[in-house]
Amino acid sequence: MKKILSDNILQSIRSGLVVLDHNGVVVYANNPAIKILGLDDELLIGKSWGELFPHIGEGSDFKKVIVDVIAEERLNAHHEVSYFSPERQRRQLSVTTSFLREQKAVTGIIVQFDDITEISDLRHRERLINEERQRLSLEMVNSMNKLSLSVAHVILNPVASIGGFVNLMMRRIDKENPIRQYLETIAECAGRLENVSKSFKEYTDIQAVNYETIHLSTLIEGIRPKIESTADRLQKKIRCNIDVEDHITALIDPALFTMALDEILMNSIESIEDGPGEVDIIVYKAACGVIVEIKDTGFGIDNRHIPYAFDPFFTTKTSNNGMGLFKVKKIITEHLGSITIGRREVVGTKVIIHLPSDTLTL
Repeated sequence: MKKILSDNILQSIRSGLVVLDHNGVVVYANNPAIKILGLDDELLIGKSWGELFPHIGEGSDFKKVIVDVIAEERLNAHHEVSYFSPERQRRQLSVTTSFLREQKAVTGIIVQFDDITEISDLRHRERLINEERQRLSLEMVNSMNKLSLSVAHVILNPVASIGGFVNLMMRRIDKENPIRQYLETIAECAGRLENVSKSFKEYTDIQAVNYETIHLSTLIEGIRPKIESTADRLQKKIRCNIDVEDHITALIDPALFTMALDEILMNSIESIEDGPGEVDIIVYKAACGVIVEIKDTGFGIDNRHIPYAFDPFFTTKTSNNGMGLFKVKKIITEHLGSITIGRREVVGTKVIIHLPSDTLTL
């Protein structure tokens, strides 16, 4: 009865299960194992692990699974390996191995595996999509670099000359002269164009080259005094809350990354108008890397404007050239990361920076 019960249980589980004796010979295999491996049960039982897969090279990861677990004597060793059936059909398997022991002596090995081909293919497609997005983002950055250099070169010098001559003319005419107001308008417009040209020049100069391994908790805490002094200067009561998981380090250009955070935080501070407000900086590890979230209780960004927030010259402020978040996005792109703005639900704005695992040094 016990044998029938245990056999029914082992056959009913979805994972493939193979049991080897201490010589590496298969003594049991359930139906899912037979199906996943694409082998007859008659070919499985009584055969050694090496004999079972003559169509697979000796150096393959799949064959090495058992060799490694015997050599390392590890319990619950986990591997993800590629397997080719006798019909040369590729499958991606998640394999877990452990020892059978009797009175501390090893009597066999249990091999449990699941077919994760579909999940693996989805991961691969997601990785390709992310790589393509990154490629397109870098292409856009390179195109903008060329455009910015051209704009800065073509516009900056003539605009500076116009502004200089207009200021010279205003010094030579009386304040009551009606022409003066026209000159002041020209000077103001020339100043705006000059600022735009300088912003383009600053954009082209952004390049992450001084990479260092930085404790993000130290970097973020170093920003707190600037937030407090900026809030005091603007006569705003703002509390800064920082929550950074311990021991998170990243390979970043600290000066550039701090510049990006400063720009985002300045927007947060300026958005808080009436009464006391809060700015939260949260940093944590995720499966795909590190996430930096910046949230505030300000008036937020209209959901209709979110798709354009990182475009050059886009701004809803009267005294802004709309280049701040444009430069922030380039800085994050230089770190092979991404930046998004969450949709507003009630109040405030949430900016999410994702640094990929490649930048981690954990």
